[in-house]
Amino acid sequence: MSAPAVSVVMAVYNGEPWLGEALASILGQSLIDLEFIVVDDGSTDGTPKRLAAIGDTRVSVLRQSRGGQTAALNRGLRAARAPLIARIDADDVALPERLARQAAFLADHPDVGLLGTAAREIAPSGGVVQTLVPPADDRALRRALMRANPFIHSAVMFRRAVIDLVGGYDESFAVAQDYDLWMRLARVTRLANLADVLVVRTLGERRVSVEREDDRLLANLTEPMVLRRLAPGRLSSARDSTRLRDEIIAKVRALRSGASPVWSAVFVARPLGALLLPTLLRRAARAVIARTPREVR
Repeated sequence: MSAPAVSVVMAVYNGEPWLGEALASILGQSLIDLEFIVVDDGSTDGTPKRLAAIGDTRVSVLRQSRGGQTAALNRGLRAARAPLIARIDADDVALPERLARQAAFLADHPDVGLLGTAAREIAPSGGVVQTLVPPADDRALRRALMRANPFIHSAVMFRRAVIDLVGGYDESFAVAQDYDLWMRLARVTRLANLADVLVVRTLGERRVSVEREDDRLLANLTEPMVLRRLAPGRLSSARDSTRLRDEIIAKVRALRSGASPVWSAVFVARPLGALLLPTLLRRAARAVIARTPREVR
């Protein structure tokens, strides 16, 4: 069997309520020469039944016991057969031209190994919360990378060859596995983003429900946790602290490897300072920062 042009990898856990939108958005792409690898990370709701009902032969479902998103994504990468691999989350939607646009760009730019796009974030009501338009060219992305994550994980496409060079996702990262991967990919390939919105992300309860379960996994707990309902875009304190720790580790690794200049060590101070702040003070500081105007289309 010949390899498809693109492999799309999704990891899902208890995504039944919204999974259908994500599946349809990939299977309805204008680029039809694809395989869609869905790794079911031990779902306990109707997700397995929903996946079993898919009649499209381009879909391959891999089921495993609950191990977390990072391990599930690596399993998907190992199964992928195409030279190009795209990511999508179970609660996001890819616009119809997404894969074709990214594949065409990579065909025209063989030196680029990691390509993202802009994304629109919407509330459960359908209203636009913000449009994320990250830097587009390699130079700007490298300047931004040590400061913060300039890629939307669910919007990236990368070459199989560069993923093999760096070894995929680091499974010691529970939350910021994508940021660490971009840091390592930046050592071996050029980076780019398309400025057009090609992915839509819905904030709110659909993300919070999964993050609650991730918090239990991170804490290695077997008893139910009492967690507050979170506002759109807000992380639980457990997940936020894990994300900050992972971000610090990724930045320190980049410094030690020589991939980032020594002076950029100053950018470790921000997540380190946030991690040291009590949760309430951390949220108050973020609320002040959030008042800075952002681009919304």
